[in-house]
Amino acid sequence: GKSNVIDAVRWVLGEQSAKSLRGSKMEDIIFQGSDSRKALNFAEVTLVLNNEKKELPIEYNEVSITRRVYRSGDSEFYVNKQPCRLKDIVDLFMDTGLGRESFSIIGQGKIDEILSSKAEDRRAIFEEAAGVLKYKQRKQKAEVKLEETSQNLARVEDIMYEMKDQIEPLKEQAEKAHIFNEKKETLREVEVSLLVTEIHGLHEEWQLLLKQIEQEKNDELQQKTTIQQRESKLVEVREQLESLENKLEILQEKQLVKTERIEQLEGKKSVLHERVKHVSENRKKLEEEKKTQEEKRSQAQNRIEEEQIHLNEVNESLEDIRRKINSLQTDNNQATDTKKDAIERLKSEYIDALNEQAALRNEESSITHQLEQVKQRITTQQTSSKQYIDQRKKNNEAETTLLQALQEKKLAVDENEQRIIQINETKQRLESTYDDMQRKLYEGNERIATIASRKEMLEEMKNSFQGYFYGVKEILQAVQKGKIDSIEGVVIDLMDVPTTYMTAIDTILGAQAQHVVVKTDAVARNIIQWLKKENKGRATFLPLGSIEKRGIPSTVIQKIETEEGYVGIASNLVKVHDHYRIVVDHLMGNAIVTKDLKSATTIAAKTNRRFRIVTLDGDVVYPGGSMSGGAKKQQNVSLFTREKELKSLEGKLVQFTNRKNKFLENMSEVKRELECQVAELQKITEEQQKLDYSYGQVQMQLNDLNVKVAQTEDQLVSYELYMKQYAEEKEALVNKHKETTERLLLVSNKITETEQLIDQYTKELQSLEEAAKTTEDTVHELEKTEIELKERHNHFLERQRHHRTELIEIEKTLDNIVVSLNEMEQVEQLSEDTNSIEKEIITFKNELEILANEIEESRKNRTEQYEWIQDEQKEIRGLDLVHQKAVKTIQQLEVQANRLDVTLENRLQFLQTEYVMTYEYAKEHFNFVEDLEQAGRRVKEIKRAIQSLGTVNLGAIEEYERIKTRYEFLAEQQADLIDAKETLYTVIKEMDKEMTERFEAVFFDIQQAFMNVFTQLFGGGRASLTLTDPENMLMTGIDIVAQPPGKKLQSLDLLSGGERALTAIALLFAILRTRPVPFVILDEVDAALDEANVIRFSQYLKTYREETQFIVITHRNGTMEEADVLYGVTMQESGVSKLVSVRLEEAMN
Repeated sequence: GKSNVIDAVRWVLGEQSAKSLRGSKMEDIIFQGSDSRKALNFAEVTLVLNNEKKELPIEYNEVSITRRVYRSGDSEFYVNKQPCRLKDIVDLFMDTGLGRESFSIIGQGKIDEILSSKAEDRRAIFEEAAGVLKYKQRKQKAEVKLEETSQNLARVEDIMYEMKDQIEPLKEQAEKAHIFNEKKETLREVEVSLLVTEIHGLHEEWQLLLKQIEQEKNDELQQKTTIQQRESKLVEVREQLESLENKLEILQEKQLVKTERIEQLEGKKSVLHERVKHVSENRKKLEEEKKTQEEKRSQAQNRIEEEQIHLNEVNESLEDIRRKINSLQTDNNQATDTKKDAIERLKSEYIDALNEQAALRNEESSITHQLEQVKQRITTQQTSSKQYIDQRKKNNEAETTLLQALQEKKLAVDENEQRIIQINETKQRLESTYDDMQRKLYEGNERIATIASRKEMLEEMKNSFQGYFYGVKEILQAVQKGKIDSIEGVVIDLMDVPTTYMTAIDTILGAQAQHVVVKTDAVARNIIQWLKKENKGRATFLPLGSIEKRGIPSTVIQKIETEEGYVGIASNLVKVHDHYRIVVDHLMGNAIVTKDLKSATTIAAKTNRRFRIVTLDGDVVYPGGSMSGGAKKQQNVSLFTREKELKSLEGKLVQFTNRKNKFLENMSEVKRELECQVAELQKITEEQQKLDYSYGQVQMQLNDLNVKVAQTEDQLVSYELYMKQYAEEKEALVNKHKETTERLLLVSNKITETEQLIDQYTKELQSLEEAAKTTEDTVHELEKTEIELKERHNHFLERQRHHRTELIEIEKTLDNIVVSLNEMEQVEQLSEDTNSIEKEIITFKNELEILANEIEESRKNRTEQYEWIQDEQKEIRGLDLVHQKAVKTIQQLEVQANRLDVTLENRLQFLQTEYVMTYEYAKEHFNFVEDLEQAGRRVKEIKRAIQSLGTVNLGAIEEYERIKTRYEFLAEQQADLIDAKETLYTVIKEMDKEMTERFEAVFFDIQQAFMNVFTQLFGGGRASLTLTDPENMLMTGIDIVAQPPGKKLQSLDLLSGGERALTAIALLFAILRTRPVPFVILDEVDAALDEANVIRFSQYLKTYREETQFIVITHRNGTMEEADVLYGVTMQESGVSKLVSVRLEEAMN
């Protein structure tokens, strides 16, 4: 327990080695638990220091240092309860003499370590005293930075060396690209001017032709109008003829109708005489019946009113009966519910008591179970004691086995000597094979580097948008930087083109591949304004909401899709998201792809040369019949092929890298085999040393076995303690069982009382229910009265319903009488109309005569109109022949106009595709040419000049500027790194000087103090400190020379244990005299001293008590007698240390 105190101090000051703290891992310092205490999950130490003299560089008079470690491995550090890092604590104590490895903490074995260590290792204590550790740490950081700076400088110089080889070729390529751009610009100027002139001429010719067509159409329209007017007149006459036929038919029908009407009037006149006679006889009877029914209706209404009065009286009686019933039922239910609630409450208390009873019974069962566990533990302890005895026997047997293994290892050396010659031969053969494989590996690396370089160049071109037009490139860069965020993408980026169709699609789209797709016209307008404002060039936009789909009629597709060589419509050959399908259909919906030029011309003929047809090789048949094609020279990587090549290069890079890795595995196998042979050779020569080591290991294992035997004995002693503890636990459990039984009895009594109360309340509830039965009888009587009233109510209601039905029948009878009387009045009126019928008959006969005359006149007119229609039809047929000739002339003129329109469209399409500009823009910015033939020759000459340049790397211009800029940047970095390197050299030199001066001054002070302290402690003799290399104060070691009184000057190893300890103590006091520290912890440093030296040592400690606090761990009485306060560490409870303190001055008083 005592050494744990010094371990705790070293740990809280930053000790990281679990082995130094007598453990295998840091979690071992956490309390593991004992028989009476649970294990803890963390260990914690807090050290409180008085800092009034400001020995520590912190603005607090009291400093609290805390360290905590958890079983999970996590650690926490605090200074004055504020979280910090371990480094902060180490830095806080650096050069104060209070660190975990400083001279202020001298643990067990530290005395021998100071005296027995090498002279170079011994200087660490002096460096701590000299306060140079912080300079040493800074120097180490500066040296690390110097190494990093040197590595960075080497990398920069390597990169600059490689880039130097790239700059010259790139410069030539850039100059060539500049020439290419100039030629291209000249070609653009001349060819666009030529196109503008041709388009202007074609347009004027087309306009003249349109005017002629318009004149012919006007003439044709006049002819057509004349024909239509005469046909209209003919239709009008025909309608008149038809009207006349209808009129004739109507007149004949009227003639027939009037004849029939005269016959009807004659019959009606005879019937009227009979009906008037019959009505006069029945009229008196109906009037008498009407009076009788009116009297009956009045009587029925009176009876209905009487019945309603009776019904109202019965309803009032019913309401009164129902109120009485509800009042009786409510009073009875309230009393019953109150008693039921009381019974439910008692039942709840009864259930709670039952639950408590069950819990106590469970507790009783648990106590019984714990008693059984105590018995099992006793049995387990008895079994463990037997196991430890058996283990001791096994350890003895293991000792014999280990000795035999040692003898067998000695015999193995002779067998290995014979293999040395064989291993040397194999080694030479493997070295030759390995050299050959290294050469092949170098060749493979060169090939991988070539592919990687090409891939890197393509990725650079892709990332810098090389190959895009200036305006498009600026837009994409703006999107990348977040200046523009409203475009959908460039056409080429929105589609996936299979490799087979790459050339055809590239030919069809041309410059259209770089059109920018946006959502709306407004977005396009905004970006165009931005391009103008920033002077960033031009671009063509495709608003998704405005562009229209172009296509080929399905009848044409059906006509050509069976043709040999037909591949498909271009827009159907690419993959694109449905959202952008309109873009593809707009650009390529009217383009056809075929296998070869032969099939292209065949399909062109089938479609009347109305559509553009492109072959898989890039040959084109334009609308109108013109064709383009031939061989192409090697060109730069296009936007279409760049992504495909990148994927291909990635695949090759992976393939070659895998092959390289496999080759490296083979090389590693050869190398491993070679290393195995070398290792085997080395193994044979070192086998004897290993056998010696093995012998030492066996001896250590035997020592461990002895320790285990001692541990077994300790366990047997612990067994007795455990048995005593278990007996106490058993007694406590028995008492607890008795207490539980008593509580269980009280709960049982409460359950019985509750049951009795429930029975009592139940009987009272039954009495209330019997009283409720009497109330129910009264309610039954009232309910009977209610039923009788309901029957009377229904009786009056039924009688009222009968009277209402009777009243309805009377009303119907009266209605029928009134209707009959009205009819009789009408019949009497008819008798007055007999004279009018006579007059009507005469009128109809006169009208019949007039109709006969009209019919004759209509028949005559019909014959005349029919003859006129026949003559007019002949004249119209003649005019129609002249009109058809005019229509044919117009069609011929329109064919000529369409051909001109196709030619004009081709020119406009070429202008748009090749130069991405409209005719209006070209006309505004380019001039007309005077000589079309000369301009055409000039275009051909420029194109030949461009072709003669061969392959041109347009990206070389930007690449050259980028490489040049980066080279200049690296040159600046190189200069900065060289300056930094020189600065670090200067800093290290200054720190070396400071450390040398400090160390030298402190060393000579300690040397003088050591000589004095040694003489005082030993009572004579002499000692000194010497430097092993005085010329190198930064690396020199320190030797200790000691000559106790009465002895010759001799090596420290020849001194006795007490002399060695006293010499080390003298060195400690010498350091304290030179560099006082607030406190010193000494762990049994006086163990090897005799009594006289112990007294001398303890008295000498007093001379430092004014400046230094000494904490001494000791067993020596002499040292304890001189102490101010004694602390004892004891273990009253198993596994738990307890500190006991005594202040000697107070105890003595």
